[in-house]
Amino acid sequence: MRQAIAALAAILCAGALQAEDARGTQQAVPDDVWSAMQGTSWHTDMPCPARDDLRLLTIPYVDFYADRRDGRMIVSAEVADDLLSIFADILSAGYPIQSMRLVQEFGGDDGLSMAANNTSAFNCRLVAGTNRLSQHALGKALDINPVQNPYVTRSGVSPAAGVDFDEPHERKADVPGVITAEHPVVRAFKARGWGWGGDWSASKDYQHFSESGK
Repeated sequence: MRQAIAALAAILCAGALQAEDARGTQQAVPDDVWSAMQGTSWHTDMPCPARDDLRLLTIPYVDFYADRRDGRMIVSAEVADDLLSIFADILSAGYPIQSMRLVQEFGGDDGLSMAANNTSAFNCRLVAGTNRLSQHALGKALDINPVQNPYVTRSGVSPAAGVDFDEPHERKADVPGVITAEHPVVRAFKARGWGWGGDWSASKDYQHFSESGK
């Protein structure tokens, strides 16, 4: 009996450690990261969140070769805890992510980040073709695997490599990286009240998740 109890305790302890290991960490934006953000992903002439209102997340994930990696992401401090929980769920589901690098590593260029199939969040920028701040500029939106989950409008597909994943018949749950309506990634976000661009009607932004749903 004692052996059985000990064995059960060991199993529960291992499960707790695995769950803890799946959750990332957050910290204030370090000096070197903040310096690199200047003029790339943060701009003095735009009303984006101040440094103290942002957090640097370190997030464990698995890549397309099932190798464990740690990525980094800048987000609003207001959503940092939720996103750590969401990505812990995503890791537990075994969903692969190709890259998770800070967008300033791409010069703050959203197009270059998407073309590299990079998963990212904060970028102090406007919505393309408007004078409105993007939800990314608030640190409350992120894009996941943009190639497998492209932005699809009547005028085209972004990034260009997403053309292989833009039609409904190409978007199957068993295709690695593709996010569908009942996918664990969507469920993880919606469980915390976030919206998914795949639910939009006029266009489809399969990569996009935001706290506001916009």
